[in-house]
Amino acid sequence: MKRTALFQKIDWPVWTADVLALLGLLVYLIQAVLFAHTTVSNLDEGAYLLKGMLFATGKYHPFDPGIVTNKAPLAFLIPGYVQLLFGAGLRTGRYLAVFFGMMAVIGTWLTSRRIGGKWLAAGTVWVFALSPMIIKIYSGGATQSTIACLLAWALFFSLGENRSFWQLTLAGVLAGLMILVRQNMVPVLPLLALYAFWEHGRKAAGLLISGLAVVVLAHVIYWPMILQLWSWVPLLQLPAEATFQGGGTPSWSPDMSLASRLLSIFQALRFHFVALAGSIAVLFLWPKFNSWKSRVDFRMGLFLLTLFWGLAIMHSLAAIGQDYCVFCFTPYIAFFNVAGILLLVVVAGSWNWDPPLLNQGLLIVVLMLIFTGIGYSAVEDIGSPLLQLPAPRMRDLHFLPGFVTWWDILSNRFHISNNLAMKYVSTFFGFSLGGLIILAGYVIWNWMGRERAGFGSFVVVLVLGLGLVLSPVLHGSAGAHDCDSDVILANEQIGAYLQEFIPQGSLVYWNGGLSTAPLLYLPEADIFPAQINDGYAFRSQGNTAELIKFGYWNEEMDAGWKASADYFIIESWRFTAEWKEFLNPEMFDEFKRSPVGTSCLEGSQLRVFHRK
Repeated sequence: MKRTALFQKIDWPVWTADVLALLGLLVYLIQAVLFAHTTVSNLDEGAYLLKGMLFATGKYHPFDPGIVTNKAPLAFLIPGYVQLLFGAGLRTGRYLAVFFGMMAVIGTWLTSRRIGGKWLAAGTVWVFALSPMIIKIYSGGATQSTIACLLAWALFFSLGENRSFWQLTLAGVLAGLMILVRQNMVPVLPLLALYAFWEHGRKAAGLLISGLAVVVLAHVIYWPMILQLWSWVPLLQLPAEATFQGGGTPSWSPDMSLASRLLSIFQALRFHFVALAGSIAVLFLWPKFNSWKSRVDFRMGLFLLTLFWGLAIMHSLAAIGQDYCVFCFTPYIAFFNVAGILLLVVVAGSWNWDPPLLNQGLLIVVLMLIFTGIGYSAVEDIGSPLLQLPAPRMRDLHFLPGFVTWWDILSNRFHISNNLAMKYVSTFFGFSLGGLIILAGYVIWNWMGRERAGFGSFVVVLVLGLGLVLSPVLHGSAGAHDCDSDVILANEQIGAYLQEFIPQGSLVYWNGGLSTAPLLYLPEADIFPAQINDGYAFRSQGNTAELIKFGYWNEEMDAGWKASADYFIIESWRFTAEWKEFLNPEMFDEFKRSPVGTSCLEGSQLRVFHRK
C-alpha cells in the first residue's frame, strides 16, 4: 500500500527554523556556563588541566618518566597552552570546554542544515539544548567536548556532494587531530577516507594524506614511547621500551556485576536517547535502496551508520565488556553522539514508513525493552518517590482506616530490602509507561496515521519526539547541578589560600582530592606528578624503576615522597588516623584550614602541613 506523507507541510516564514536554532544555542550556552560553575571537579579534569600546564611550561613533556601519559598528547597540550595564554585555573579549562561544546553544536547544526534542511537542523540543536547531562559532560575540562567539536567540523567539511579539495584536506587534518586528542577515535580517519573516496573520488587523497601526516608527525616527535597508547590494539606487538613490564597489583581492580553493566547501558540510553534510540530504530526502518532521495544520501547514511555503530560497539567493549570503567559508557558516547544525530538527519528524508511487519513487531519489542531498562536505570528518581506514595490499609480483603506507603506493604509482605524494592518498582514503572505510550500511539495511529505510515514507524517518530521534548525528565537528578555554590570561585579562593602559605619552589605532597585542580594555582611548586592520577596509578609491590618510567607509583616511592616533601596538602575527609600519626605536631606545623572547600561536598576543605 502506498503511504502518503505522515506530516503535512506548513508554510512557516523562511527565518523561523533558524531563529528556533539560535534560541536553542542560547539555551545551551546558558546551561553550559551554569554547569561550568556548579559541577564538582573530577580526576580526569584535574589531570588534563594540570598535566597540560606542566607540559606547556616545559617542566615535563608527554611520556617523560614520572608522569602518566595515558592519553594522546593533545588531550593535555590543548588545555595547557590555552591556560598559558589566558591564565592557569579551572575557569580557563571549563570556559575552553564550553567553547568546544558550543562549536560542536554549531558544527552539527550547519552540517544538518546543508544535508537535511533547516527544520531538522534546528531539531539537532535542541537535542543538545534539552540534554542537561550531556551539557554537563561538555562543560567540564576533559576531552569530550573537544572531540565532539573536531568530529562535527570534520563531518561538516566532508559530508555531502561538491566538497572542494581544501575542505576535504581540512577534514583530514581534523580527523588526525582527533586521534592525537584521544586514541580511541582512530577509526574515524580510515572510515572517513573510505567514504570520501566513494563520494568525492580522487579529491579525497587530500583528506587521507593530511590526516596521516598529522598522526605520523606526532609519532615522530614522541617516538617510541607514544606507542604505549596502542597497547590495547589486538595483535599489535610493541617494542619493549614502550611496553610496561613493571608488574605489581593495581589498587583499582573492581569486580562489576551484570546488574551494573545493564545499568550503565540503560543510563547511556537515557542520556543519549535521541542518538542511541534513533540509531537503533534506523536499523529496523532502513530505507530500501531505491527509496533514498539520492545516492549521495545513501552513501552518507551508510557511512554514518558504520561510523556510529562501529564506535559504539568498540566503546561498549571497553566499558561494559571490562571491569575498569563500566560506567564510562555514557561519557564515551558523548565523544561521537554527533554521528548518531546526523545519521537520523540523513535517514529521515528517506525513512521507510512501511517496513515489513516482522521489523515493526521487533521494533515494538525493542522499544518496550528500552522503556523497561530506562525505568531500571532511573531507580533513584522513580523508585524512591513511588514507594512513598500512600496506599490503602487492608486486612482480610477489607479496607481499614488510614493509609500506609507502598514500601510498608512490600517490606511487610515480601520482606525485601528498600534498594531491591526501588529497583522492582522503577523497572515496572518503565515497563508500564512504555506500554501506555505504545497503546496511545496505536490509538493515534488508527485515528490519523494508518494511511500514512506503518504502526512501527509511526510509534518510533512519536517516541523520539517525546524523548526529545522530555529529555530533561529522562536525565533526572543526573542532569541537576552538583552544587548551588560557585565551584570555580571556590577553587580560586583555595588557590589564593595555598599561595599564602606555600612559597615558590616548595616540594608538595598531594592528597587533597581526586581532582588536582587546586595545584593549578601553585605553578612554581614542585610536585610528585604520579599523584595526579591518585590511586589509579598505584601498583603495589611493582618494580620501582619500571613504575617511574611509566608514571606509576608504589609503597617504596610513597615513603620516599613523605620523607622529602616540605608541604602536605590533605583533604579534610582523608585526614585519617594514619595521617594524624604521621603529621604529628612535634614534626609538622598545621596552618589554618582553607576558608572554603574545593566544592560543596562535605569534607572538601584542605589542610596544609609544613615540615619543621
